[in-house]
Amino acid sequence: MVTINYWAVATCTFINMILGGLWYSPLLFAKPWIKLMGLDMKKMENDPTLKKNAQKGYIISTFCHLIMMLVMAHFIGYMHASGSWFDGLKIGFCCWLGFSLTTMLPNHIFSKNDFSWPLAAINIGYPMVGASLAGAILAAWR
Repeated sequence: MVTINYWAVATCTFINMILGGLWYSPLLFAKPWIKLMGLDMKKMENDPTLKKNAQKGYIISTFCHLIMMLVMAHFIGYMHASGSWFDGLKIGFCCWLGFSLTTMLPNHIFSKNDFSWPLAAINIGYPMVGASLAGAILAAWR
């Protein structure tokens, strides 16, 4: 049986939500992401449906990140990476490589007529950084 540090799981969930907020903010990738998505920032700011959907999106994202952190904590426990942040980072990266990249990239390719590598890199890069960072924290904080 694997012992889970639920404080570490909650912390990693919170950190991934903060990372997502920063990733898609003007500090990092908001401007190129909006342009590549073909969106208009002024229309987005005044769209009540978008704001309502964003609230749902944050709730669902939080729940999904929580599940991801719980599963990754189990992987780290089963692989005996306790105490080694670098082993955890590698496990997080491998989880991203095996599960996120392999599902997100085909979705990007089939979702738009004009596939964009820069857009895919922005959207797929966020879970790569998040999973790697979470793996490092989960392994170190056991």
